[in-house]
Amino acid sequence: MSGAMGEVVGAYTLALLVGAVLLAAASMLHARVRQRRIGIRRTLERCYVNVLNRRLLEGGSAWCCFPLIERRSSRLTLAVVVAQIGAMTYGYDRRVLAKVVRRYGLDRLLLEQARLSGGMRRVEWLHTLAQIECSDRIYQRMMNRYGRSRNSYIALCMTLAALNHSPERSIAILAERRGRLSPFDLAEVLMMLKRGLIPVAYQPLLRAEQANVRLLGLCIVRYFGVTEAEEDIVAAIATDDREVAESALFTLCALRLRLDRELVREAARRMSEGERRAWYRHLASEGYSSRAIAQIVPEKELSLLGEYVEQTVASYKRALMN
Repeated sequence: MSGAMGEVVGAYTLALLVGAVLLAAASMLHARVRQRRIGIRRTLERCYVNVLNRRLLEGGSAWCCFPLIERRSSRLTLAVVVAQIGAMTYGYDRRVLAKVVRRYGLDRLLLEQARLSGGMRRVEWLHTLAQIECSDRIYQRMMNRYGRSRNSYIALCMTLAALNHSPERSIAILAERRGRLSPFDLAEVLMMLKRGLIPVAYQPLLRAEQANVRLLGLCIVRYFGVTEAEEDIVAAIATDDREVAESALFTLCALRLRLDRELVREAARRMSEGERRAWYRHLASEGYSSRAIAQIVPEKELSLLGEYVEQTVASYKRALMN
C-alpha cells in the first residue's frame, strides 16, 4: 500500500516538474518573441524617421518609400512617428506630414485602434491621433464617440484634437470646454502654442470671463516672461475664482514683480496657515528676500512666521530681491 502511494506521489512530482519546465520554456519563448518584435519596431521607427526627415528637407517632391508599410503594425508605427515629428514642426512641414497621413489612412487606423483598445492604451492612441491632422470625417467620428467622455485623459485628448483641427477657434474651444484645465492640461495646450497653432496674444485671454481661457493666458505670460501684463495679473488676483487668483499670484512671483500691494496682502489673508507657508517657500525659491515677504505677512502672524520666513529664505543660496 505504501509502495503504491509512493509511486503516485512520485508520478505527481514528476508531472509538476515537467509542467514547471514547460512553463519556463514557454515564458522564455514568449520573452524572445516579444524582444524580437520590439527590436523590429525600433528599427522601423528609426527607418521611418530617416525617410520623413529626408522628405521634409528635400520638400514635397522627394521620393518617399516606407518599408513593410503594407502591415497594420508598421502603419501604426508610422502614425506614432508622424505624431512625434509633428509635435516639433509647423508651417510647410505640417502640410507634408498631412499628405503622409492621408496617403496611408493613418487617422482612420488610429481611431480603429483606439476603439479596439481599453484603459490607458486607448488614451495613448487618442493622444497620438490628436497630434496629427486628421480628416473632417475622422474628426467628426472621434468627437461623436469620445467627445462627451467623463474620463479626464480622454477629455484632454479631445480638446487637443479640436485645437489641432480648428486652431482659428482655439479661444472658443477652451471657453466651451467642460471641466477645469489642470496644470498638466495647460502644459499640453502650451506645447501646441509653441507649434504656432494658438495665438500668443495674451491680453484677450487674461481679460476673458471663462476661467480656462484666463488660466491659459496666465500660463502664456509665465512662460514668455511678459512683465508688461502686470496690471492684468494683479486684476486677476482680485477675482472670485480661487484657482485663477492663485495662478495669478504664482505668475506675479514667477515674473519677480512687486509684492507690496493690498490685493496681494488680502490674498495672503484668505489663505490657510499651511497654504501661506507653502507660498512663502515658493517666494523664497523665486529669490524674494525675507523683508519683501514680511510685507505681505498678516500682522497677527508676523511674530510667529517671521522666524520661519527668515529660515526659509536663508535655506536658498541665491541672489535676493528686495
